Amino acid sequence: MRKERLPLADLIVRYRTPLNIAVLIVCGLWAAWIAWITRPAAIDTPSSIAAYCMRDGN
Repeated sequence: MRKERLPLADLIVRYRTPLNIAVLIVCGLWAAWIAWITRPAAIDTPSSIAAYCMRDGN
């Protein structure tokens, strides 16, 4: 006896909640990656910001 394969629609309905969670995780990782790639360069050099603030004090 051969096991019948379920149609794609039935698989989606059966695993709807795990699929939703997986899609949310993937979208969150993608958004975080975009935010990391497009972050301001000033975040990478906090020492220059501190030096700038100290210069203002004089």
